[in-house]
Order: sequence, then structure tokens, then C-alpha cells
Amino acid sequence: MVSNSLTTKLQQKFAPSQIQYMKLLQLPSSQLEDRLKEEIEKNPLLEEEEKKEEQIEIPHIKTDTNGRVRTKNAEKKTEQFKTDPGSFNSQEASMYENLMEQLGLVDLPELEYEIGKEIIGNINDNGYLTRTADAIVDDFFFSHSVEISQQQVEKILRVIQNFDPAGVGARDLNECLQIQIRRTKLEGKEIDLARRIILNESLFDMFKNKQYVQLLGKLSCSEEELEKAENVIRGLNPKPYSGSEGIYDTVYVTPDFYVWNNNGKVEFQLTKTFNRSVKLSPHYLNMLESLQKDSKKKENKEAIAFIKGRIDAANEFMTALSRRDETLTKVMAAVIKFNYAYFLDGDITKLKPMRLIDIARMTDNDISTISRFASNKYAQTHFGLFQIKRFFSNAVEDGEGNQIASDTIKEAIAKIIADEDKKKPLTDDKIVELLKNEGYLIARRTVAKYRDMLNLPVARLRKTIL
Repeated sequence: MVSNSLTTKLQQKFAPSQIQYMKLLQLPSSQLEDRLKEEIEKNPLLEEEEKKEEQIEIPHIKTDTNGRVRTKNAEKKTEQFKTDPGSFNSQEASMYENLMEQLGLVDLPELEYEIGKEIIGNINDNGYLTRTADAIVDDFFFSHSVEISQQQVEKILRVIQNFDPAGVGARDLNECLQIQIRRTKLEGKEIDLARRIILNESLFDMFKNKQYVQLLGKLSCSEEELEKAENVIRGLNPKPYSGSEGIYDTVYVTPDFYVWNNNGKVEFQLTKTFNRSVKLSPHYLNMLESLQKDSKKKENKEAIAFIKGRIDAANEFMTALSRRDETLTKVMAAVIKFNYAYFLDGDITKLKPMRLIDIARMTDNDISTISRFASNKYAQTHFGLFQIKRFFSNAVEDGEGNQIASDTIKEAIAKIIADEDKKKPLTDDKIVELLKNEGYLIARRTVAKYRDMLNLPVARLRKTIL
């Protein structure tokens, strides 16, 4: 029996102009000029308009013996810079650029190439993929307005996992080691044993937990053979990119913002990576005026419709470009205001917990807009070069109810572990005690959580091989 029924459904749809604005907002300055050129080539009604380079005064910048940027306060010397203050080194950018270069060498359809870019953009500076396939599907829809499947993401991820260094693009430690052991060209009994351990989940769990007696029984090998296999596994890189410093020499990043301390006042500027703006073509505007004088002709009507359509598209693009600059400036001002004490001198202990929603409320934007603001963008400050998302962190409440930025705790934990005696690594309980001595009253489970986020293993797995 056939029946008819009416249903109502709410569905959010973005106007083309809003989609264009969101795409431009997400672009870092380093990619904005290419996008500008692309739009000019696509729309004959747009053309470049030369404009004079602006000059700004910023404090003289020097680097200390550790390579960190600092201001030269003693002489209070100033130096002239163009609106593009220069390019600055970044190991993270080195990883991104290198992976993008490898992606460009693969013959992929345009859609799959864009999926690859999305995946690479979510690989952290240790070489691990930080987003699940279904999350990348959602991200891709928001940034490209195109629906893709998890299968498509998995397909391109497998391509990226064949890139160098071996292990990049893995989602966890086991997958990272699996990629490396499969690609090794070495041979021998110890390699075979190492491969069996890594590729078998239960054996790998025994290995991680140092259950050597059980492993010997399962592998039917001698202690000496197992020790050699262990050395092979320990020789693999658990953080494919963390050990890559110096392999890829100087790679440059153009900051999206430049932030400095001007005699006790934090100031900033949105970086312009190009010294051009766009305008409507006078040639086509004159042509339109001429055609409209005799608009009854069929061919003139078609030409008029075409030019008007291109004018609308050009105005839409210029409006989105202007909105992008206004939004970035407004949001960065809010970020600095929220953590003003931190931006004065870069002391991480002064960094207050700051969430996307905090800045969204301050600027009257939605969270997705703030997320796009923080995506793939950098700020060159007088105390170093940072990704914008580095300034956002969740709150941790210590035993006295004080709010502490999670990044502050992470840095303290990382330093404690880096300085420990590797023959007697510190337990999480001991780390809690040391943090308490520094004024951080943090629970053991919080230490364990942040240690995991830093990809630092438990104490027994940090112990030096005897």
C-alpha cells in the first residue's frame, strides 16, 4: 500500500559568498598570494592594483645563544621593515613542506590531492596523524563543501604512509613501527623476530610490557636472539620527524602576524605577503557601459549578462578578502588581550587557559570561525615563532582550585622527564611530587594523560636498555 507523508527537516546551507569567506579565512598568508593569482586568472573582471609598500617600526630583533628571538631593550634601537617582516625558520614547516613536495610527485586526481593536503595538515611535528578518518571527512566538507568517504581518506593515507621518513602518517606507535619494519631492507633472524613481534598485536603488547618470559615461550627463541630483536625494535624511530632536525635544512615560514613589545605595550600587525590589491578592470567596465547603450541586440545581452556575472563574482571575492583581514585582526587582538601578560615577555607560566569558545565570545564569532583563524597560521613574536593554535589550551585545576594552562603543565612534565636519570626513570607519582615542588598541585592521572599526549612512555619503558 502506497502512502504519502510530509516531513520537515532543518538543514544548514551556506551561501557561496560565506563559503568563499571561510575558505579564505582558513588560508595562511603563505598561500594567500597563490589564491589571489588564481582568482585573477579565473575572472577577467579582476586585475592587480599596484600599491606602495608600507613601512612599520618594530623593535630590533636579535637571537640569543639558543636561537630564540629576543628584543634588544638596552639600546631601544629600531629598524625599518616592510609589512612582510621576513621569513623565519620552523622545523614543523619543514615537515609540512617536505610531505607536500612528496605528495606533488604522486600522480593523483585533483580531489585525491586535496584529500592528501587535508591529511598532511593534520600530521603533528612527531609525524603522527592526529585526526581520525571520519573527522577528516567532516573537516573536508567544511573546508571544501565536498563530501568524501572514509575509504577515500584511508586510500590516500596509505599513499602518504609510503613517504619518507618511514613511519610518517601513522596513527599510533604500533602502526608507526609496522610501517618501518615492513620497509626495512635488512635481513637476519633478529629482523624476522622483530617483524613477528611488531606485526602481532598480542606479542607487541608483551614486548611493550617487558613480559620477556612469555615472549620467549611464544617465539621459541633464545634470550640472546630476543635481545637482538629488541635492539632492532629499539632502533626504529617512534617519532619519525622528531629526529629529523638538520636533515631538511633551512625552510622558511611567512608569519601571518608579527607581535612585539613596544616599551611595555604589546602591538601586532597582520602580515601582508603581497604588495598588491585587486580592483575591477576599467577596460571591462567601459565595455559594459558601451554594450548597455545598445542592449537590445541578442549578442550584447549575452555579453552584458556575462560581464555582470563576473562583476558580482569579483565583488564577492574582494568582500571576502576584506572580511578575512578584518576577522583575523579582530580575533588576534582578542587573543593578545586575553593573555596580555604572556605576550609581554613570553613567560609560559603566565599563559592563561584559553579556549576557542572564549575568543568566540569576545569577538562575537562562532567557534568554527575561530578554529579557521587558528588553522595553519603562525605568529612571529619577540620571544619566538609559534603556531597560532599553540596559544589555545584547556584549563587544568590544581589542588587549590587555581586554573593553569595545560601547555604549562606539559612543558614542566617534558622537562622533568628530559632531565631524569634514564637508568632510574621517574614514575608518575614521583613526577607529581616534583611538580608540587614547582607549585603545581596536579593529580597523578593528569600527569599520565599529558605524558601520553607528549608521546612519552611510562617509566619502565623509558629505562635504558641494559
